[in-house]
Amino acid sequence: MTDWTNRLHPASFRGVPFQVEGDEATLGRRVQTHEYPNRDQPYTEDLGRATRRFQISAYLVGEDYLVQRDRLIIAIETPGPGTLVHPYYGELSVCMEGDVRVRHSGREGRLCRVSFNVVEAGELSFPTAGVATGQTLISSSSALNDRISDAFTRVGLKGLPDFAQAGVLANAKAMMGHITHAFDRIDSGIAAASRLLQGDMSVILKPGSSGKHLIEAIQRLWRSGRRTRHNAATLTQQIKTLSGITLGHDLAPRGVWKSDRPSVQAERRQSNRIAALLRTTAIHEAALRLTQLPPPRTALLPVNQREKRQIQVNLSHPALHAGLDASDSEVESTSVTWETLIAVREALNQAIEREQTLSPDDALFLALQRVKTEVHRDMATRLAQGEKTVLRTPETVLPALVLAAQWYDHAARETDITSRNRVPHPGFVPQQPLRVPLR
Repeated sequence: MTDWTNRLHPASFRGVPFQVEGDEATLGRRVQTHEYPNRDQPYTEDLGRATRRFQISAYLVGEDYLVQRDRLIIAIETPGPGTLVHPYYGELSVCMEGDVRVRHSGREGRLCRVSFNVVEAGELSFPTAGVATGQTLISSSSALNDRISDAFTRVGLKGLPDFAQAGVLANAKAMMGHITHAFDRIDSGIAAASRLLQGDMSVILKPGSSGKHLIEAIQRLWRSGRRTRHNAATLTQQIKTLSGITLGHDLAPRGVWKSDRPSVQAERRQSNRIAALLRTTAIHEAALRLTQLPPPRTALLPVNQREKRQIQVNLSHPALHAGLDASDSEVESTSVTWETLIAVREALNQAIEREQTLSPDDALFLALQRVKTEVHRDMATRLAQGEKTVLRTPETVLPALVLAAQWYDHAARETDITSRNRVPHPGFVPQQPLRVPLR
């Protein structure tokens, strides 16, 4: 059986050795006991671990004990925390606390005793201020939605002659047809709701109805696309499409000329209001969907994920291949790349800036500006977490492990190469352009 003394650590402070005669440690928890009037049972609140303190009785012995003493005094008087090797607790980062007592005795030749107290050094840390960019973007989008409801309450057919009403209805149905065509292959929920709204437009815009009904119907149109599960690729495509329809010819405002008849001018004004309502609500929806994007992927996987890496096996059955391809697509679609974020930001910027130049409402302009600011802030946060990628072509067919070591000097990044490019076998990366991180 091993002697317990063999498990002790040789004591030292800042590299200066000494012998320990005895020690005492102060440990525990910090608590605060609350006592209340007319109540027999108190409440004790736990405030965290107490600061660890150690009292050490050391001695220096030998023909050169005076040299050892002087070295220890220099180490003790050095400012800042130092490393204490405690014989029973091991290596500790501590600071000297209070006075240090050094005692000599004529009866104890070649020996001096040193008594000192130390306290754990800990670390200096301050709370860091951050902004929940996703939540602030949701808040600004909500403010834009409220402003839209106030700005377009006068949309309708009230006061228009029959032929002018028919012209506004025809223009509104054409706009809804454009939305249906744009989302037919991207978001089936929005496409189906757009077809229904196209048929109900004459009822919603009937004379005497409030513009509030149309606003609520269009808001339900965009919300209908949120009922299905979306991955990162689908969300980015939807954001681009929502931004793109605001820039197209079909929702662009038509000129109102003084030479036109008053009825024609009124018809075009109402049609332009409906187009503006569709554009601004589409921008609002695009900003909301931006907050649903997953965070960008990082270059290196966590250690526990790297340890769980499995060997990929090629299977010959077509049905099994299809299942594996679908699984790979789902994994790949859970992340968003740096280049995709840049494209989404540019699309939203163009849509918002275009709408600001067309909006005659100052409050709506300011609401759009706030959304634009929060989009930039959220994108800046996402881009800081992401990584820029480039196309690189291997010189020959090589294992992903070798490419990761050559390109990044880090063999663990092989999974980043294979997952981004859906390489069938990590041991044989084809000689073709691969999308990989820049650094």
